[in-house]
Amino acid sequence: MDDDPERPEATQQEAEDNSTMGQEESKLEEATASTLTIEEKLADEVRLRQYTEQVLDTRQQELEAKEAERNALQAELDALKEQLSQTKTQLSEARSQAKVKEKQLSDAKDQIFRLQSTRKDITESEAVEGYRTLCGNVQRWVENRMKPILDDLDYGRLKTRPQTAQAARFVSFMREAAKRGIDLDQSDPYHVVAIIMNYLCLVFFSKSFYCPLDDYQGDGTLMFIEDLQASLSRLPRDAAHCREWRCETLSALTTQSAFKTRRTRLVNLVSEDLASLLSVVAPKASPPDLQSSLRRTIVEPAADLVHQLHLAPSVYSLKWPARGAWSRLEVYECLNLAAGGTTLDLTGTKPNSPARRKVSYLFDVAPGLFVERIDGGNKMPLKAICRPAVLVFGSEEGAAQRPTVLRWISEASNGTQGTGQESAARATNPRSRWPITYNPTQRC
Repeated sequence: MDDDPERPEATQQEAEDNSTMGQEESKLEEATASTLTIEEKLADEVRLRQYTEQVLDTRQQELEAKEAERNALQAELDALKEQLSQTKTQLSEARSQAKVKEKQLSDAKDQIFRLQSTRKDITESEAVEGYRTLCGNVQRWVENRMKPILDDLDYGRLKTRPQTAQAARFVSFMREAAKRGIDLDQSDPYHVVAIIMNYLCLVFFSKSFYCPLDDYQGDGTLMFIEDLQASLSRLPRDAAHCREWRCETLSALTTQSAFKTRRTRLVNLVSEDLASLLSVVAPKASPPDLQSSLRRTIVEPAADLVHQLHLAPSVYSLKWPARGAWSRLEVYECLNLAAGGTTLDLTGTKPNSPARRKVSYLFDVAPGLFVERIDGGNKMPLKAICRPAVLVFGSEEGAAQRPTVLRWISEASNGTQGTGQESAARATNPRSRWPITYNPTQRC
C-alpha cells in the first residue's frame, strides 16, 4: 500500500473544519437556548401582567359593587331615620293626647266620686288680698281701741295697773326684739299690732288645720289624716296627688254640720280669749263690746282666710322675720317710726349702703305670707308673696324713749307697784297724734 503524502494534511484540514463547525453549532445552540429563555421570561412577564390586570379589574369591580351596596344601605338608613323621627313625633303627640285624656278621665272619675261641683281653690292674688285685709282690720282696731288708754298715758291718768297674771300673759306674746323696745316713744300701737298678729299665728295659721275635726281630745281625725298622707307620700305618688287627697278629704269633712258647730264654737272661744288678752290696752271697753268687735273685725276674717289657705292645693304659711333681720331690711316692709310709720323703701340696698346708715331696726310688726306651689307633681321652693313688716327708725337722731303703755303693762307683769306718776309729766307735753300708717294694701 502506497503512502499518499498529501493525506495527513487533508485529514488535518477536515479535523479543523469539523472543529469549527462544532463550535459554530455550539454557539448556535447557545444562542437558540438564550433566545428561548428570553421568550419564556417575556411570556411569563406577559402572563403576570395579565393576571395582575385581571386581579385589579376584579378588585375594582368588587369595590364598585361594595360602594353601590353602601349607597343603597345609606339610603335605607336615611329613610329609616326619617321614619323613626316621624314615629317619635307621633309618639310624643300620642303621649300628650294620652295625658290629656288621662287628666280628663281622672277629673271625670273625681267628679263622679265626689258628686259635687269642682272645688274652687283660693288663688295667690286672693290670698294676698285676704291677708292685707286682715292686717288692715287689725291696724284699724288698734287705732280705734287704744285711743282712750293713750290719752290716759298722755295726761297722767293711768292709775290702776292690770293684774299680774293678765299683764304677764299679754307680755308673753311679745317677740324678743319687741321686749327690748317697750320704751320707744309712739311705739305702743305697733307693739299691740304685733301681739295680735302673733296671737293669730299661734291660734290659727301655724297649725296643720286650724279647727278640730272631731270632739275628742287630741283631734284623732286630723292625726289619722296626717298619718295617712305620710303613708301616701312613701308610695309612688307625687306631691300633687298627696296634697289633692288631703284637700279633698278636709273639704268633705268641713261640709258636715258637726264641723260648722265646732268652728262656731272655736271662733267664740278665740274671740273671748283675745278680748281677755287685749283688755289691758282697752280697759274702759266692756267685755261683750270688746269681744263682739274683735270677732267681727279680726277673728272671723282670720278664720275665713285660714280656712281657704288650709284647703288650698298650694301650701301657705305665715313666717316672721328671721334672726338678724337688721341685716336684711331690703327684703322686708320697713315702717319708719321717725316719719309716722310711713313705708321706707330699702329694696336693693345693702347693710353698708348710704341709704341704710341712718336706719336702725327696732322690732317685727307682722309676719309675711309665703307659699309653696305644687307644680308638675313637685313642691316648688318657698316664695314670699307678702313681705313681713318691721319697724325701723330712719333719722340721724336716735329714737326717743319715754313712758309707754307697754312699759306700764310690763312692770305690772313683774309685780312692780306704781302710782302712775311716771306718766304725769307727759300731761303738759302730750304726744303728737301720729297715726299708724302701715298700709297693708301696699306692694308686698
